[in-house]
Amino acid sequence: MQKILALAGDFYHGADYLREGLEGILRDKYSLDIKDNYREIPWQELEEYDVFILACSGKLNPNDEIWITTEEEEFIDNYVSSGGKLLVLHCGLADFSTEGILRQVVKGHFLEHPEEHPEILVSPVKNDLFPVEEIEEFKIVDELYIVDVDLEDTTVFLQAESEEYGNAIAGWAHQYGQGKVYCLTPGHTLEVLKEEMMAKLIIKGVEW
Repeated sequence: MQKILALAGDFYHGADYLREGLEGILRDKYSLDIKDNYREIPWQELEEYDVFILACSGKLNPNDEIWITTEEEEFIDNYVSSGGKLLVLHCGLADFSTEGILRQVVKGHFLEHPEEHPEILVSPVKNDLFPVEEIEEFKIVDELYIVDVDLEDTTVFLQAESEEYGNAIAGWAHQYGQGKVYCLTPGHTLEVLKEEMMAKLIIKGVEW
């Protein structure tokens, strides 16, 4: 059974809904260890896990300093490049240094989102890296993340479209050393995480 470690929750994204959502999706098939405090993450022992899920923004509160240290970013870098899998979910893309090691690993970051949560049509994007044949279009009401992505260094497999705000990248993935990185921008509410295709996307990312 694959072992998954997750860091989940911050000021805008409660650990409770992320825990419930991730457990509902992953608990039956995987060994799942969810932490809501970065101090509880065994940074030097990440290699004991098959997948590390980052669902926590770089600032636990809006006025805080970025919590992650350069050493902890290096642990993530070493973990993935040595064969680990990093799944970055929604808020895990926000408020980390855009000049740091983690940004180099993830190849993208959150820029902004509209104040309102619009209805979003999420659609798979055909590509040569990540299989999306089983993913169907689905609609959610969620934060529409506008992101900066290094398109030359990663592969977009998911897009989001809002009638009011246009199109945005919703998912990208790439190999990093011997490991893999997989990013999803939706996920602001429990209802979104309970959406069938969203759950399937998370599982496919774990299995990829």
